Amino acid sequence: MTKTITDTSPVVILLMLVWCTAYGKERVLSSAERAVFTYTNPLPFDYEASGEVRRELRDPCIIREGDTYYLVFTVWPFSNRQEKRLSLPNQGGSPGIMLYSSKDLKNWIFENWLVKAHELPEDCPYKNRFWAPEIHKIGGRFYLIFTADNWIKKEYNPAGTWGTAGYAFVGVADNITGPYKNITYIDGGACDTSLFEDSDGRTYAVIPAYNVYVQQIDLSRIDQGQVKLVGPRKPAVQCKNDDIGLTAEADYLEGPWMFRRDGRYFLLYAGPYREAKNTPEKRGYWAGIAYADNVMGPWEKDQRGRVFHGGHIAVFDGPDGRFWFSYRWEMSDRHRGLFCVDPITIDENGRVQTGGPSDFAITVTVEKPH
Repeated sequence: MTKTITDTSPVVILLMLVWCTAYGKERVLSSAERAVFTYTNPLPFDYEASGEVRRELRDPCIIREGDTYYLVFTVWPFSNRQEKRLSLPNQGGSPGIMLYSSKDLKNWIFENWLVKAHELPEDCPYKNRFWAPEIHKIGGRFYLIFTADNWIKKEYNPAGTWGTAGYAFVGVADNITGPYKNITYIDGGACDTSLFEDSDGRTYAVIPAYNVYVQQIDLSRIDQGQVKLVGPRKPAVQCKNDDIGLTAEADYLEGPWMFRRDGRYFLLYAGPYREAKNTPEKRGYWAGIAYADNVMGPWEKDQRGRVFHGGHIAVFDGPDGRFWFSYRWEMSDRHRGLFCVDPITIDENGRVQTGGPSDFAITVTVEKPH
């Protein structure tokens, strides 16, 4: 049963206090400027793919451009390469990358396909998979980064062999809706590679490869089909938690996302915890976070290890002027796999204290549109 903000249970009160902590630092709006925004997770969203209507989605990524939110995600089927499925449409994998838009995070409309598998030539190196797409605005242009490979012939792949979890590709467009051109292989990237533009205009790749690494990336020649990782690759977050005194550790790390506020850097990451020594509520898919004063580190992992019960988080500018994040519900079976958002609260010490995941009505104060 869905809770509302009138619920006075201790858990709900605690979560609401956590979410409200940051409001004292925001600009106070006059009554004429104020409006309210209310939502309840999971968000109402479904889509049609491969002849089926689906509510489940993976790796949701929201980016806000002006007064509009745009969403990309991993489109079903969520498949690896399987010989028995190669005769199916799109070799049994995802049909491509879809783009949706919304003015209020609750009513979503289909915009267009950013990549469509069956329209690509047989030898295209990004013909299949299409996992974890993200859109980043860098230098006034839009960059679509995703994981893909070719399941038809191994020699069609960038490394001339099957990718265990695919390869990283990035393309560019002058408009968020595309078309995205010059889609280029990132040599040295990995599945779930993400991008981050620093305040000085330099761009970095955040690369999960069991641990998470950060390395500068040169996108300046993408119009000529050239993308290059440059400089040293620095370790940012290790998978093991012995650095913070915890025995529980993820099987591997994935889904990184970096953002910056007030000169401080935040690096989110995710991983599955399956070890039997965990109590049941500590198993599952969790997100952690690390902090740094420099994009290349050193990074300090949050002492809690598992900060949020969910993962593959993408951060975006929310309706109330704060950072929000999109995620897939992982906490329990009642909403598992469904699309959710929540605000990020950062305390006075620069630590993320976000509650949730939430599935009760949340109301925030927002500025009225001009």
